[in-house]
Parts: sequence; structure tokens; C-alpha cells
Amino acid sequence: MKNLLIVLLLLPHFIHAQDKDGLATVKDLDPKENLLKPYEGKLEEIKRNFQVGDLNGDHKKDSVYVSYKRVISPDSTYQKACGQNVCYARIEFSSKIPEMIVESYSIDIRGIGDVNHDGKDDLLVFLEFEMYNWGQIRVYSYAGKKWTLLQSVNAFLSDDTDYENRITKSGKNYYLVEDVWNKDYTRVFRRQLKINPKSKPKS
Repeated sequence: MKNLLIVLLLLPHFIHAQDKDGLATVKDLDPKENLLKPYEGKLEEIKRNFQVGDLNGDHKKDSVYVSYKRVISPDSTYQKACGQNVCYARIEFSSKIPEMIVESYSIDIRGIGDVNHDGKDDLLVFLEFEMYNWGQIRVYSYAGKKWTLLQSVNAFLSDDTDYENRITKSGKNYYLVEDVWNKDYTRVFRRQLKINPKSKPKS
């Protein structure tokens, strides 16, 4: 029972409104749907830009624009709060690619090349969750005017090195590296999960 409690406390706690690909909608951002939540301090909108590869097959590199809100406490520390019941991040793009909205306290993006062999680059998304430093890493592919989730894993994201070497390759197959607890819940180790190519809808 004690070990079960530890697992429940230390694994990521989510998820609210989202579809099978882990995406929410603009409606989920509406304060009428996602109620405002009192906080102490000030609310800051954080914006970040990332340069990635060719996501939509137009032979041009794409830019990614990320934004999310965080509460800064009176002592200037970032809180896992955003002024609403559920926190979301918006991911927008320079090309005519539909935005992604994901539940997260903060977000990081990496371009990873073409891991599903459809001729377009894919996207690695790091999500910060509620419990401790646990989060989630997702691999997304864009085709048929929609985003498809290829693989997702839990991850312990504490230092800069935790974001590195999350994609590995063996032969023609790509793998996403996951963090898991050992049997005694005393140490986190890594294991690989294969990124399975989905069907390739016409762009």
C-alpha cells in the first residue's frame, strides 16, 4: 500500500479536456468553461520561439511560437498555477499549420527530423505537469491538416540534461526514451519505447 501511494504521488497528474492526440481546443481556454482561480502575486504570460525543420512538406523551415501563463508569487518564484482551474499552453506556427493547445504548466519544443518516414519533420514536445519534476514527452507528426500523436512517455525533467538524447535510433526504427521508477521507488532509470509510424494521410 505504501509503494502504491508513492507511485500515485510521483507520477504525472492530468488530464482534463483533450482528444485522443492529447490536444485541447480554444473553447477549453474560455473562462466560462475553465473557471478563473484566485492567486497571490502576479500573472505573467511567457512567450518563447523555436526554430524547427519542415513540418508541412513545403520545403521551408518552420518557426514555433509558444505561450502560456504562470503565476509569480510575491517572493518572485514561479508557481504551478495560471489563474484558471486548468493550465494550457498554445503552440502556433509560422506556416498555415493549425495551432496545438496542450495542458501543461510550461512547455519546451525540439525539432527531431523525420521519425515516421513520411517525408516531413516531426515535433518533440516537453510538458510540465503538477507533481514534482515529473512531466511528459510527446512526439507529434503533421499530415492531412491535423496533428497526430505518435508516442508519449513520462519523464523526470529537472536539469537541462534531462531534455537531451530523448530520441534514439536502431536500424530504421526510432525510439522515445522514458523515465520509470525501479521496483523500490528509490531510483529513476530510462527505457526506450518504439515510435510507431501511423498511417500517412494525404497532405
